[in-house]
Amino acid sequence: MKTRVLVVDDSPLIRAVLCQTFAATSDIEVVGEAGDGKTAVELAAQLQPNVITMDVLMPVMDGLEAAERIMRDCPTAIVVVARDGGDVRMLAMEALARGVLEVFPKPATGFDATAAAALAATVRRMARTQACTRVQAEGRGVGAIATGQPARIRVLIVDDSPVVREVLREGLSREPDIEVVGEAGDGAQAVSLATDLRPDFVTMDLLMPIMGGTDATLRIMREAPCPILVVASAPDSTGPLVQGALAGGALEVFHKPGAGFDDKSLHRLAGTIRRMVQVARARALAQPVIRRSLPLRPSEVAVVGVVGSTGAPRVLRDLLAGLPADFPAPIVVVQHTERGFATALVSWLATATKLSVKLARDGDSAAPGEVVVAGDDAHVEVTLDGRVRLRSGDIVDGFRPSGTVLLSSLAVAFGRRALGIVLSGMGTDGADGLGAICAAGGTAVVEDPESAVVAGMPERALARATGAFVERGERLAWLVTELAGN
Repeated sequence: MKTRVLVVDDSPLIRAVLCQTFAATSDIEVVGEAGDGKTAVELAAQLQPNVITMDVLMPVMDGLEAAERIMRDCPTAIVVVARDGGDVRMLAMEALARGVLEVFPKPATGFDATAAAALAATVRRMARTQACTRVQAEGRGVGAIATGQPARIRVLIVDDSPVVREVLREGLSREPDIEVVGEAGDGAQAVSLATDLRPDFVTMDLLMPIMGGTDATLRIMREAPCPILVVASAPDSTGPLVQGALAGGALEVFHKPGAGFDDKSLHRLAGTIRRMVQVARARALAQPVIRRSLPLRPSEVAVVGVVGSTGAPRVLRDLLAGLPADFPAPIVVVQHTERGFATALVSWLATATKLSVKLARDGDSAAPGEVVVAGDDAHVEVTLDGRVRLRSGDIVDGFRPSGTVLLSSLAVAFGRRALGIVLSGMGTDGADGLGAICAAGGTAVVEDPESAVVAGMPERALARATGAFVERGERLAWLVTELAGN
């Protein structure tokens, strides 16, 4: 059966190119086109496509609002197709919180055969995600299968505040594709309910009686694994606990609004839940990749750059924990976190490794055996003399600090002596930087997309750095040690 696609873009030329590309495949059928968001919402309800490719800046209704409306009225796998950089990119990243599954970079010079084929591959992956959703729902006997719509997402709410639980329950219950199946006021009850109810998703508070959210997350991921979202208050009081929950298997952090949950924040929470569940289901369908053999001789590595986002903190911690105290190169890390969590991340990583871990400061040296972690809102680069440089500038690949900026600086300064690593995450950050390291003769490593929590960044990195080594998260420390010749 062909994948039915709705193409949404205000440019008739781009719509024509995408329709022509999809028509040339044997498994994708374009069932409709829309030049604005309002038409897209109407056609999505009428045509029931499997996948929608969505532009961002359009007349009448933009792609952000259209995606939110579609996910509320007739949930569909949506891929936002947006240009990299600037306000458009930021809007595209915001769409991820509205239920969009992935952001595909629109080529600055237009879609050529390679870019169009990559988008077609993304569409196929989204279609597999939807098929997986239907199979899971069929196993539960959910009637939504008859309409081709995804099963309702079964959510367990965990918070010691009855008021917060009530607000979340009422807000999420208004979403047509979300069902609250249980509530827990402490971590021990959360573990018990997760085991009994087997929810698709858990929202997890941190500061609770009997058992806190960090321990509850670890227990749930051992006994009844499912996507867990930490719903936390201000970072100054919960930073270390958040990092512990991420280490235990939680995927992401959602900040409790200081003034309480309103309709806007509840919609944003619902979108985050949809996105994380879709990612988890897509991961189950990931295809194996080809792994390279180790070289006969280790490389002369002068510096290591690591980039990670959603799902990466635990892998990053295990990587650093497995490296020897005399590791022969400095390690510079860009880990996407919520603003204010960088210091807590440094402290949390330091407890797991024999290496020295510090926050990046402009002009500091990066010495062998040191781990330098990027802070908030500044790109990090490393110069040939081993100095850390912080700079402002445009957001790159949706982030500041950006992994692509870091890895590109290593490629320029160190060439073949640079080693770049891209871990789990959504989007494209780090991909171009890792490609630059490969082009300069350096060494590239990618966490295996098959086992990564979120395969987006590893997959994009492999597309740019085709000569990269690929390894599962738990074996990265061994691989990096071997490659560095220690």
